[in-house]
Amino acid sequence: MQRADRTYTKEEVMDLMEPLVSAWFRERFDTLTEPQARAVPVIHERKNVLVSSPTGSGKTLTAFTSIINELTRYASEGKLEERVYCIYISPLKALANDIERNLNTPLAEMRAVAEAHGMNIPDIRVAVRSGDTPPNERQKMLRHPPHILITTPESMALILAAPKFRERISQVEWVILDEIHDICDSKRGAFLSLTLERLREFCEKDFTRIGLSATLAPIDAIAGFLAGVDPKGETRDVTLVESGSKKQLDLRVICPTEDMTALSSDIVNSMMYDELKELIDTHETTLVFTNTRSGAESVVYKLKERGLDNVEVHHSSLGRDIRLNVEERLKRGEIKCVVSSTSLELGIDIGSVDLVCQIGSPKSVAKGLQRIGRSGHSMGKVAKGRLLVFDPDDLVECAVMCRAAHRSDIDRVGIPENSLDVLSQTVVGMSLDKRWEVDRAFAVIKGSYCYRNLSMERFVSVLKYLGSKDEFEGVYSKIWYDEAEGVFGRKKGSRMIYYMNLGTIPEEANYRVITNHGSIAGELSEKFVERLSPRDIFVLGGRSFEFVRSKGMTAYVKEATGRKPTVPSWAGEMLPRSFDLSVDVAEFRREMAGRMDDSPANIKALSDEFDIDEGSARSLVSYFKEQQAVCGLIPDDKVLAVEEYIDPSGNQRLIFHFPFGRRVNDALSRGYAYRISNIVGSNVSVTMSDDNFMIGTPRKVDPAKIPGLLSSNDLGGILRKAVKDSEIFKLRFRHTAARSFMILRNYMGRPISINRQQLRSTYLLESLAEMEDFPVIEETYREVLEDDMDIKNARYILSLIEKGEVEMVPIPFSGTPSPFAHSIILTGFSDIVLMEDRSALLRELHRKVLYRALGDSVRDFEFEEDQVVPYFREKAGRITCKEDIPRLLMRTGPLQALRERGRNIYSYADDDKKTVDGWVRELLKEGSIGTVFLDEPHIMAVAEIRHYAAATRKERELTETDAAVLGCVEGQVALSDITERLGISEDVTFRSVRKLESMYLVTRTDVTSKNKWYFSRYSPEPEDRARAIDRTVYRYLGCFAPATVQEVAFALTLTESEARTSLEALTAAGEVSRGRFLISESDQYMHRIDHMRLRTGKNNVYDFETVERYRRRKGRRFGSIREYFEFYGTAGSVVDVFSRVEGFDLSRWHAMRESGEILLGRFARGRVRYVLSEDAYMYAALREPQTTPFDDRLLSIISGMGRATMREIVNQTKMEREEVKESLMRLDRSLKLIRAFDEREDGGSENIYEVFVPKVPPEDPLGRLLRRDILAYGPIPAAGLRHLLGLSPEDAARAAIGAGAVAISVGDGQTQMFIMPEEVSLLQEDVDDEEEEIRILSPYDPDLASKWAELNSLYGDRWVYPAVMGSSIVGALELWEMSGCIEIRSVDIRDPSFFPGVLRALDSLMAFFRMKGVDMVRIREVLNRDASDLEAETEAVLRSFGYRFVNGFYAKGRFSDRTFSEDEIIGYVLRKQRVLRSERYTTVYEAVAARGYIRGDAEILTRVAERTTMKKLMERGLLMETSLIPPYIGYTTPEFAYLYRAAKEHETDDDMRMLISLIKDHQPVSKKKMLEKSILSEDRTSEALNRLFRETAVFRDASSQYGLVQLRKMDRADAVREVIRMHFRDFGIFSAEGLGQFTGFRMPAVRRALLELEDEGFLVKGFFLRGDATPRWMLKEDADITVDTPEEMILLNTQDNLHLYLRDMIKRECGASENVIFQGTRIVASFKGKLTATGAKIEGFRGSPEAYRFLMETARSLGVKIGREKEEEEEEWDPAEFYLKTNPGA
Repeated sequence: MQRADRTYTKEEVMDLMEPLVSAWFRERFDTLTEPQARAVPVIHERKNVLVSSPTGSGKTLTAFTSIINELTRYASEGKLEERVYCIYISPLKALANDIERNLNTPLAEMRAVAEAHGMNIPDIRVAVRSGDTPPNERQKMLRHPPHILITTPESMALILAAPKFRERISQVEWVILDEIHDICDSKRGAFLSLTLERLREFCEKDFTRIGLSATLAPIDAIAGFLAGVDPKGETRDVTLVESGSKKQLDLRVICPTEDMTALSSDIVNSMMYDELKELIDTHETTLVFTNTRSGAESVVYKLKERGLDNVEVHHSSLGRDIRLNVEERLKRGEIKCVVSSTSLELGIDIGSVDLVCQIGSPKSVAKGLQRIGRSGHSMGKVAKGRLLVFDPDDLVECAVMCRAAHRSDIDRVGIPENSLDVLSQTVVGMSLDKRWEVDRAFAVIKGSYCYRNLSMERFVSVLKYLGSKDEFEGVYSKIWYDEAEGVFGRKKGSRMIYYMNLGTIPEEANYRVITNHGSIAGELSEKFVERLSPRDIFVLGGRSFEFVRSKGMTAYVKEATGRKPTVPSWAGEMLPRSFDLSVDVAEFRREMAGRMDDSPANIKALSDEFDIDEGSARSLVSYFKEQQAVCGLIPDDKVLAVEEYIDPSGNQRLIFHFPFGRRVNDALSRGYAYRISNIVGSNVSVTMSDDNFMIGTPRKVDPAKIPGLLSSNDLGGILRKAVKDSEIFKLRFRHTAARSFMILRNYMGRPISINRQQLRSTYLLESLAEMEDFPVIEETYREVLEDDMDIKNARYILSLIEKGEVEMVPIPFSGTPSPFAHSIILTGFSDIVLMEDRSALLRELHRKVLYRALGDSVRDFEFEEDQVVPYFREKAGRITCKEDIPRLLMRTGPLQALRERGRNIYSYADDDKKTVDGWVRELLKEGSIGTVFLDEPHIMAVAEIRHYAAATRKERELTETDAAVLGCVEGQVALSDITERLGISEDVTFRSVRKLESMYLVTRTDVTSKNKWYFSRYSPEPEDRARAIDRTVYRYLGCFAPATVQEVAFALTLTESEARTSLEALTAAGEVSRGRFLISESDQYMHRIDHMRLRTGKNNVYDFETVERYRRRKGRRFGSIREYFEFYGTAGSVVDVFSRVEGFDLSRWHAMRESGEILLGRFARGRVRYVLSEDAYMYAALREPQTTPFDDRLLSIISGMGRATMREIVNQTKMEREEVKESLMRLDRSLKLIRAFDEREDGGSENIYEVFVPKVPPEDPLGRLLRRDILAYGPIPAAGLRHLLGLSPEDAARAAIGAGAVAISVGDGQTQMFIMPEEVSLLQEDVDDEEEEIRILSPYDPDLASKWAELNSLYGDRWVYPAVMGSSIVGALELWEMSGCIEIRSVDIRDPSFFPGVLRALDSLMAFFRMKGVDMVRIREVLNRDASDLEAETEAVLRSFGYRFVNGFYAKGRFSDRTFSEDEIIGYVLRKQRVLRSERYTTVYEAVAARGYIRGDAEILTRVAERTTMKKLMERGLLMETSLIPPYIGYTTPEFAYLYRAAKEHETDDDMRMLISLIKDHQPVSKKKMLEKSILSEDRTSEALNRLFRETAVFRDASSQYGLVQLRKMDRADAVREVIRMHFRDFGIFSAEGLGQFTGFRMPAVRRALLELEDEGFLVKGFFLRGDATPRWMLKEDADITVDTPEEMILLNTQDNLHLYLRDMIKRECGASENVIFQGTRIVASFKGKLTATGAKIEGFRGSPEAYRFLMETARSLGVKIGREKEEEEEEWDPAEFYLKTNPGA
């Protein structure tokens, strides 16, 4: 063998080529790849060549370039014949098809080049001949053979046996073996090697052999496999071309967490899939490799669960059409991800793949490189690979593999030698060619590298077996063999046997499983059965069985109900780790012993050197440190260990830490097991892995005796004995017998079932059992010991031990198994096959390791498991009946049911599974429970499902199939119904429905006794996801604490970020504690209350959140106002009652207040509170009077007045105001006075006092009040009772105990609180509250009783309405009740996310204010930002709640968006008043009819065209003089006078009634006559007359005679409304406050009237004055009016109501209330005095000359002179003063 070191230039290579080939190459390629530059000239010289280079380096084109060139030359010379020149042999049919396509492409391109350049166009034909080639194509090839034949090893052998077609290959010149590395290490490779020697023998002359391979080792052995050997046994000449340029590798081992040793395996597993999904999402096309077919299916399933729908699986068990479809779509870039086991490893063209992910270790460097090389599949591109690991052992393998890959340390392949079954098959094939001399045939066979060491004795033995000679006489002969002549040849019928049974790949089939009852349980694969031993337990169809034996293709089993499996379901598919990689792992262990430093520098160094991320590096360091800490030894390539482990059942298990791979360990474990079995005198169990094997013994064996127990010389004999009767030997015997044609797979064109094959195999094996020299038996031993096991390297390891080069150290059991032993312990345990069981035991084992590893640091952990586990077990409780299940679920959260997996319900039940399943089914039918989807369906109390839906819903895109499946879910449907209706597979339906479940579009609603589920549509209400997550996380911690972030995330299918955020929020809220509770490497979380109870060891300890939650729960809603007071006793605000009483009615409240059923006073420790009248007496009994004699005298005066304000009392008594104030305060606090009813009392109006005379209270008022307060506010501290009842804390505590209360401890500080005994069980109940919505409470709300300190610290003394969610204050609103509007001056909230909830709560609160006639709210500031400068997101929220931006704030309610400038509003009012010349009333009567009044001459001057005076009009008798509204003296008609009288409040006393009677009898009557006839004094008569006049009860006529204003039957509220309607017609627009001031009406009456007029559509409100926040009402008919501002001058006297309406503007402009002149809408002059038709007096004129001239002209037009003397004016009332009198506190 020689190496081709020379690299030729492109020109040198092209010079060797024909012009056409050269032209094509130059046009197509810029340069040569390194294999092309080295190998093409060698092939051109017709030398055997082995090309070894990375994937994508152009090896295929390298092989064909010279061949195509030669064929082109033959064609140009006219020498191209009808025969095969080149045979290309591929191990895969799919790869062969690929090569045909890829080869036809350059040939077509060459034809195009030839045509373009006028060259001769060669007709080079290419064809594929394989098992898939149709007969007509084969016939066509026979007539016109291809020049290049592409085939497979099996088809090549058949071609040699085809008499006609083989003539077409007799002059073959080149043979190409592709993917040689994949075939040379198998019996298929041995068969191909023999076939090549047969071809060489058949051909007229030798051919050139070209081998194409990825990087491999040992290169000399593979070169020998390609070229064969000469008679001396030396490898024939072959040139080795090894690519010097490695493919650029971008490798990385990814650990999905910071340190996988700190997490359970199920969590790491889940996180790995999350990481994989993220990798796929960030790349165009990803190829994922697993080591098993079932693993590939599982990965696809998990990815689809995570929302990746464009993913497909590809493995050999799938149908050909499915595989081809996936390959084509992958090549076209239509698939995002393909998951494969081994089927896409080889060079099938799959297009561009930019990432390869390997799940777990690929088990060999070569396999890893082959797989990763599928990305960047062309020279120069980077091969990007990511290896994702599940456990530390996997991590070690992958790290070592990555380093080996960079070093080009490739595992050596093992080329099988002297396979007698393959030899048998080849000899039969040779016999079909001709009659062979034995020596010549032996020489041909010895030319194969695989048989270079075959002895003539073995060869003759095979000939005797095939020829049925000597001891093999009973065997059916397949050849004719003459031993004496030394020749053999064809036997009749052998050709058909050969054709129909050719091949080395064994047929696989399933075993039928028969139970001890004779029933069929299902089927098992051959690979699974071969690993079974008697008494093994496995799971099939959800049931457990014990393996007894197998016969034929039948496995006989016994039912093993309740026993857990000893053999995992994936046992038959696991790939063994290569020996070379295993040795690297062992050496790495020794290296790591000196690198167990967790410093950043070491972590980085490990990361860089081994292509691992930092999480992987930390995991490695932790893993090795823990191993060292537990047993003081790290087994490696120099020191092996035998570790003793005593399992929980007390059985000894010996763990051999031999990291030499599964095949070596298989051999060693059977050898040691055989020896140990002899020592203990009974069978032992064996469990093995790549890193160790474990032998379980029924009796103890001293570990110190193990090292010398097995020798290398004894191993072969022992293994032959050990495997002789094993299932694997039986199976391998069938395979070997089939290859040897001893058992036929097909006879006479009819296939023989594998069951019959196995039966024949069984009978044969029984017959031949003692004939160990029988070739088929001998080959079976060889295959088991050398191919399945690795006896060669096993002997090597034993020899190293024997020489002392490797030490074997015994490790006695110390109570804690070492971390290196954990995996094998789990594999070997009889009840640890299920993932969750494995995870649980791993956690337990790891905790023990940490306990040992941490040493004194263990003290840092707060609790021990013996404290925590029983506590949570007791807290969760047990179920004893069906009704217990929903209650349990409310405590534990979702549990699995109907199967014992994960967190399941059976752990909490004493009844058997069948009973519990029955309960579950009944509850599902009843609708008490449903299911939630946490990767698997879990049952949950139905009320809680929506919260889990919000928290765990997956966002996925629906495919057409998903949409169709969803469309089938109508009512209740089963999966089978959907499958049948849509005509799709059960698997597709199942996966789609699970996807819909994860999206909470469907849910499970029923299940049959056979566990057939029914599904229904589901549509949960929208809910805030963060809050839902908090809720579910909190519940999980209730029974599964302490838990880490990762454990919570895994359990609830959350992301780690979501779980962390929630836990931190719950911790910040004081609901959850974080700490180091149990031995762990991460922080853990538990309920704060659980933490406190575990810490104190007491069960009567509660956290504040539990207490608050219970308080809120028990006082939430009441059916009536009275029920509220019977529970709470007092109320600080009507809002508090409104918030809790269903259907609260304000009029009912007012009625109860007015009737005295509810009283208001300082009943609760001096604080003003509403109470029921019967309770008021009990509060009064507890109050010590602190009054003086002065107070008693004042009390007597108030009693005489009935009810009075402080102002009225001062006026009545003429006492000093301060003296009265102090006295009222003492009487108030002593409960001698209470507040009289007033509709405005809840809005800050002036107090109206009345005397309170309490009745005698019932017995023990303190005890009764105390018990009720504890029931209402409990648990409550003694200080809280002090605030309620005015007791000292000491007295309160004693009184509470006396009232029957019990004490509990609350919070970290163990605060003592009192609660009634009957409530303790309710407090302990884990009753889940309804969804906590944000509520806006008054500052006096009962829920804020314990929050005053917090409120004060947050908001100081600001008047705020707190926003509360649950027990947390999340914000506050500075809320003020204005006329016509609720003003929110600021919204302060803890987090912007609460803002929508606050607005919803504000909407609810507005229902109360609407009862008071206020339906509009405005917001001025949010989150310290003015409403005009809010964030866009905040604005969007406001708008979504119906708020509109107007005048610099946001407002909501029924209002118009229209705004006017001040000039426009004044202009509008002036026109409504008709003061413009063109719009004036014609007559005074017209004005009165329209307006309802005329105030006097001043108003006539401004708005009436006729020139007259009130005196003249009165003389005509058409008008009457009386008190109007506003309350000035003016003139009206009887039709309006009665309206004013009805609208005014009447307080008629005896004097007034007497005077009414007198007037009625004598009207019209003069004042003089009244004084004469009155029985009252002159002063009292005059006072009574004045009051009647003010109340519009009487009027005056022109002669000053008095009469009664007619009183019609009209409700005062209706009259008020009509007066207001009249003024709106006159003025057009008012604010509520302005209207109240103008009319003198009380504000409640004004609000009510405005609301009614708005409701009837007469008025519309809005913030009409631009830039002003005051709400105003205007005529709806004018809301869209266009206002033209006037320009003319207008005179306005102070005696004009328009002057009163514009009073604020006039004072602002003039500084005082003066007569003014308007120029349009602006004041241009002012003066004192007056100007009317009866006279004029002008003083202090200020204004423009034009205004003065206007004044003079007006006087002249009236015919009056401007006087200089001040004339007597009528007495006028100040309406503002009147308003203040009638609206105290305004």
